[in-house]
Amino acid sequence: MRKLLLLVLCLLSAVYGGSQPLSTPRVPAKMTFADLTLHLTEEARREIQADVDALTANKRFFMAKAERAALYMPLVEQIFAEEGLPDDFKYLAIQESGFIADAVSTSQAVGFWQFKKETALEMGLRVDGKVDERQHILAASRAAARYLQQNNFYFNNWLYALQAYQMGAGGAMQALGEVKGGQKKLTIDKKTYWYVKKFLAHKIAFEDIIEELKQTQPTLQVYADGRGKTLQQIAAETNSNPQELASFNTWLKARRIPDDKAYPVILPAGAQPAVLAATPPVDTRPADTALPPATPPAAEELNLPPFNPIRLNGLQGVIPNRPMTIDQLAELLATDAAKLAKYNDLLPHNRLEPGQVYYTQSKRNKGLIYYHTVREGETPWMIAQNYGIKLNKLLRMNRLKNKNTLLTPGLVLWLRRNKPAGVADDYFPSNNSGEK
Repeated sequence: MRKLLLLVLCLLSAVYGGSQPLSTPRVPAKMTFADLTLHLTEEARREIQADVDALTANKRFFMAKAERAALYMPLVEQIFAEEGLPDDFKYLAIQESGFIADAVSTSQAVGFWQFKKETALEMGLRVDGKVDERQHILAASRAAARYLQQNNFYFNNWLYALQAYQMGAGGAMQALGEVKGGQKKLTIDKKTYWYVKKFLAHKIAFEDIIEELKQTQPTLQVYADGRGKTLQQIAAETNSNPQELASFNTWLKARRIPDDKAYPVILPAGAQPAVLAATPPVDTRPADTALPPATPPAAEELNLPPFNPIRLNGLQGVIPNRPMTIDQLAELLATDAAKLAKYNDLLPHNRLEPGQVYYTQSKRNKGLIYYHTVREGETPWMIAQNYGIKLNKLLRMNRLKNKNTLLTPGLVLWLRRNKPAGVADDYFPSNNSGEK
């Protein structure tokens, strides 16, 4: 194994490390990102080119980063394909961490995709004294894909979703103001957020060399289920070097892998495991969406229709009588599942709960009444559904950031206009809502 790696590195050195200088990619006037066509002004091109030049200036450092990224890329690509995320986002991990698993930022963001603990937990990752899934390439990449998808549901624009990855959805909403979603052509200029231009520089600098390296480098493998085992046991079982195996699995903080679920173990190239899986599904859904698989009750059990139609706050909707997926409801309604998810501020993998209203048309920008007093157990998403308000509008009106945050009972939320700046949170010891 070590001889194979040395041979590959020698070949790479011969190609890229000789007397011939590494060619620096040039920033084009037009490029594609996700489903967008981007037109770059001359000033933006100069700014991005300066970043590309800086990234490629040190040939040895650049190649080391590119080789490390190419090693992980096939795993990230498959996760993104499974999650329906545009493949271009894979370069974001180079910008965030350089594909260093245990990278830590000054703000205590950790791992490949630089999640803070609170956001990691919200996205369903385990972070404790035994496991930190922010350092697990499969689990963290799946969480990053779903976080970016969540941002895209707010903006309907992958470039704005990218900006929100760094600023948070609330921060991006405030910075962007009223933006029109769904555009397929955008201009990158001096006003474009620096993080977005920095990402484009990474994409331009690394995409060609990484594609070349993927054709020559050994491939990482995945041991499907390591629960209850030590890395030493897996190393012996798979003919892996224990130190090398540990370097690819810094997410494990305990001596033994916990047995609460299947934890895939990343194996060095050349390992020979008995149990392999390309990229086993890793459930990183938040707890509030991780419902059991939807199974219709027997017809004789309740004799209920799949859902009941309803009109609430002047909007058409339905209330399911059993758990189901968005695809199942869309099929029953003969409508588009993506639109149905968007109308209800949901992601495609979210399940629908019986008794909860789901709308079949776009929700309102504001409520029909002025205020709502939070009840026990309510989240912003639940309140937005109950009043037929777009979630991003409700969050913006009340300067809230997290759609799944459990709100303090008695907190008064504004439903028809933005809470004025400087106005403190108001609490009302009542379970009623309405004008005051």
